[in-house]
Amino acid sequence: MLPVLLAIILVITTVIALTQRTTQALGTETTLVNAADAAAYSGAVWTARRLNLMAYTNRAMIANHIAVGHLVAYISWLRYVDQAVDRISRFARYIPYIGAAVESGRRTVRGARTAMEKTSGGLIKGLDALTDLMSAAQLDMRREIMPWHLNAVMQAVVEETDDAFKVNDLKAAGAIPAPYGTGLQGLLASWWATSVRRIETGRPSRNDDAFNHLLASTIDEDRQLSRWLRGRISSRTPRYGTGGRTWSESLFNVVRFRKQGPTNQAPLPSAGGWRSADRLQVSFFDLGKLRWRSWGTVASGQASADALAGDYRGIKRYQTLTNATKSPYQFLIPAVVTTGADREQDAGLHAHLSTGEVAYRLPSSCRNDRHCPSRTAPATLFNPYWEARLAPVSLKDFS
Repeated sequence: MLPVLLAIILVITTVIALTQRTTQALGTETTLVNAADAAAYSGAVWTARRLNLMAYTNRAMIANHIAVGHLVAYISWLRYVDQAVDRISRFARYIPYIGAAVESGRRTVRGARTAMEKTSGGLIKGLDALTDLMSAAQLDMRREIMPWHLNAVMQAVVEETDDAFKVNDLKAAGAIPAPYGTGLQGLLASWWATSVRRIETGRPSRNDDAFNHLLASTIDEDRQLSRWLRGRISSRTPRYGTGGRTWSESLFNVVRFRKQGPTNQAPLPSAGGWRSADRLQVSFFDLGKLRWRSWGTVASGQASADALAGDYRGIKRYQTLTNATKSPYQFLIPAVVTTGADREQDAGLHAHLSTGEVAYRLPSSCRNDRHCPSRTAPATLFNPYWEARLAPVSLKDFS
């Protein structure tokens, strides 16, 4: 009877031990899965935020560049207006009341011109420095989404769950039985190799079609902005007749006036070189020859960013996607979380792969917004439409 009782006790003890061990193993596995999900999602959110920040800084740099062009065009226009009002005042001063009003307007215009000329250099240099600062910050953002930095971010997340957990550790992944360990090692190596090539530094130039198109479309989108900045892409003096600040009037078919005002953007690698010019011309009808006489310039004004600020640098570099035509464009971030075999509750090595996805998706608010890009347009680092999520991805998605 005693041997039977001892056998029953032994069986019960064994069952309890196995049950406890199974429960502990399941608990470890669940904790591991949760830690991997948290790490992958955190890495994806971290990446999406920096991609969106790159997009915002790219937009801000273009806005700064356009602001400099607008300022140059405005000063050119003020110089032309100042000269025109000055010449009108020479004759209007002999007319009661009108002369006083014209003189008051002349002083106002002269004051505005002087103030803008004195402050424009500092404004342009300030925008230039801000653009350089954002360009440098983009390099830091780019570094922060590289695998070595993302691994540190995800490691900090899993250590909140268990200090023994490791993220994307090649040695730990290699200890997993084949073929899984080999596959995970290949996945991590592929992720490292492809990540460093996903983003590149662009330099605005004559041949940078994407940048030039974006700059032109930004200007053309706003009718008033286009009026001020329309002109040629040339480093030469602006050619009259190509700009947007243009009008013409005829008085009784005897006298006619025309106003012209182009703004040129030089095709420099720095995207700098704004030049602007304005002029007012008059022509009289020759009754004897029954034809219009040649145009004579009444007033004119010119301005350039280099002359106002000394050496306008503009946008020297920006961050862009390497292969933006790929669709759908996404960043996949693996989180291979492993725990060692030295744990008391589990004598085996456990591992779990979770994947974070950062994809370029237009928000639902863009559905009927004409200002938003087309849904078929390629991904870009000029729109902050990068979203993070967890995604079920197999090993081949990283190859």
